[in-house]
Amino acid sequence: GVMLMYRKSGGPYDEFYSSKGDLRKLRRWVTTLQSDKLPVGLFIPFREAWKAVKEFIETDGALPNSISWVENSTLPAGTFPPP
Repeated sequence: GVMLMYRKSGGPYDEFYSSKGDLRKLRRWVTTLQSDKLPVGLFIPFREAWKAVKEFIETDGALPNSISWVENSTLPAGTFPPP
C-alpha cells in the first residue's frame, strides 16, 4: 500500500492530512527503508492512491476528494513514533 500526506501552509493556510486507511491499525507500524516507522492504518491500496495523485495533479494541488483523509491534528499521540 501507499501512505499519502497533504500539507498546505503559509498565509491563511495550515492544513495537514494523511490518507485514511484502516484506523484500527494506527498502533501497528511498518519500517521504511530509511528506518522510519509509519502507521499501517494510514496506508491505502495503490489503485486508490494513484487516483488521488492524478486528481491532485489535475486540480493544481487541491486536496483530492477521491480518497478519505484524516486531519493529522486529530490523530492520537504516538501515531508517528520518534525515529
